[in-house]
Amino acid sequence: MAGIVTSGTLMLIGFVLYAAQPAWYDVPVPAATFAWFGSLFEESGVAALLNPYLSLYSGIFALMLTPILRLVITGWTFLVERDWRYVIITTVVLAVIGVSIVFAVVH
Repeated sequence: MAGIVTSGTLMLIGFVLYAAQPAWYDVPVPAATFAWFGSLFEESGVAALLNPYLSLYSGIFALMLTPILRLVITGWTFLVERDWRYVIITTVVLAVIGVSIVFAVVH
C-alpha cells in the first residue's frame, strides 16, 4: 500500500507541476534514459525539483519497484524460516524479472 501511495503522490506532484508551469507545454516529453537522468544533475537543484517529468517518472519507477521489493522481503522471510522451496521459487521469479529488465534496457 505504501508503494502505491508514494507513487500516486509523486505522479500527482508531477501533474500539478506540469499544470502550474506553462513553459513545459511546448517541451516534448523526454525519453527516460540514463542520459536524461544524468542531465538533471547538471541543472540547479531547484530547477531539477521543479521539472515535472522528474516527479512523473519517479512515480512510475516507484510503482514498478513496489512488487520487486515485496518479492525481496518475501524471499528474505522464507530464507529466515528456512523454507527452501519458496526461497527457490522467489529467486526464480526475481531472476525472470531481472532478465526482463536487462533486456528492456539493452534493447
